[in-house]
Amino acid sequence: MEGIETPQIVVVGGKKTNDYFISSHFYSGGPVGLFTGIQIKILIPDIKLAIYEKHTEYQRKHVLRLNKLTTFFGFPPHPLLTDMINNLPSVVRTSVLEGQLLDIAKQLKIPIHYRHITNLSEFSNAQVIIGADGSHSLVREIVFENKMKYENVLKYVLEVKYEVYGQGEKLDYVKYQYRTQKQMKYIIEEHIGTEKDNRTPITIHLLIDQQTYEQMKQATFKNPFYLRTHKHLMPNDLLDTIMLWLNVKKEYANEKRVENSERITTIALACYASANVVHYDEDKAQHICLVGDAAFGVPFFRSLNNGIICSRKLASCIELFFKSNSAQTNGGSLLNNMTYEWTKFVNRTHSLIHLNQPLQAYSQFVQTLAGKEIIVAQNKAHLLFAADMMNKINGAVPWQVNCWSKKEVDHFKHNNDDSSEEIVHEGHAGISEVDDEYDLVQEFDLIPTNTS
Repeated sequence: MEGIETPQIVVVGGKKTNDYFISSHFYSGGPVGLFTGIQIKILIPDIKLAIYEKHTEYQRKHVLRLNKLTTFFGFPPHPLLTDMINNLPSVVRTSVLEGQLLDIAKQLKIPIHYRHITNLSEFSNAQVIIGADGSHSLVREIVFENKMKYENVLKYVLEVKYEVYGQGEKLDYVKYQYRTQKQMKYIIEEHIGTEKDNRTPITIHLLIDQQTYEQMKQATFKNPFYLRTHKHLMPNDLLDTIMLWLNVKKEYANEKRVENSERITTIALACYASANVVHYDEDKAQHICLVGDAAFGVPFFRSLNNGIICSRKLASCIELFFKSNSAQTNGGSLLNNMTYEWTKFVNRTHSLIHLNQPLQAYSQFVQTLAGKEIIVAQNKAHLLFAADMMNKINGAVPWQVNCWSKKEVDHFKHNNDDSSEEIVHEGHAGISEVDDEYDLVQEFDLIPTNTS
């Protein structure tokens, strides 16, 4: 099989998909598949392992937020892995993380093949197939028939990305931001990026209702709306909200927007969980496992963290499955070595509880984690709903002191640009980091960050 012996373990990632549950287009796989393969190779150095990806270059640049303390707790000590984790920032871009993991995989001599996998028949002799191919998993579709234990849209989000000349600044909260937010129909959250070449990318997110989402859902990452050319397609209250915010920023944060850079898209924040994550094919004597977004997904910056946690559990369970005396791992700190030994003890105990079937122990672990994380995501969605209601109440009470006058509000909502000329898209993509495969569906958060 492409220059290597028939592998015992195959990790599948990188499938392009369209129109699953919500409108999106992106490539999956990436860091979770690589991290899983790396851990397995560290724990069982002699294992025949192969990773399959569709693309040779990672193109996704969106921001991931890592909870390093819990996410990497108990990972296998190894100099390469330890050094990477110790130097990872808490906020990192997908492409950066994937590139670092790819370097480690190559140094561990893990074969990585770049081609599109359309069926699993060529891997019929593999003992284990791992589906790490994202929320639209081919492995889940073929083996698990896409049966879901849970799937639901929690919130709808409208995103406006634009650029300003110089370094972008936030509004003074007491003087301007609070009184502006009260006048808006939708809760707004802002990310200000880092200045580069005298331009700063800024992203604002608005929590919108389903009706507004349905009116705006044609604004996708692949085919975004632009403020100048598409405002006639936008509901009036939404346009008023956007213009109110942009004009207050222009007047009181001294923003000088790059002309025609306002790029508008919509996103649905979804939760889902596969009904099963481990399947045994008796005819082939083959186990198929799902990990990462192929197994379950939640928004609010939790998907990658959960995927890495599950990959750590899966690697440990596969080590037990092959009844391997794991290689002597070293290269970690004393704390890392202690947490790894503790995690290994817990995993062995967990496997014994499940009649010494480690992959069933993995299945139970993932189902439990998915249930917990979905509840957490639902609670966050409820809190956002409560915040939205409080914002509406604050804006409606008659005894307001810190507020804009009606005349000022009307002034800010006014759109001075009545031109309908067609805009030129060149010149903005590089700095705004336009990414057609941007998977904001699973990574949306309402915590401000200085990383765009």
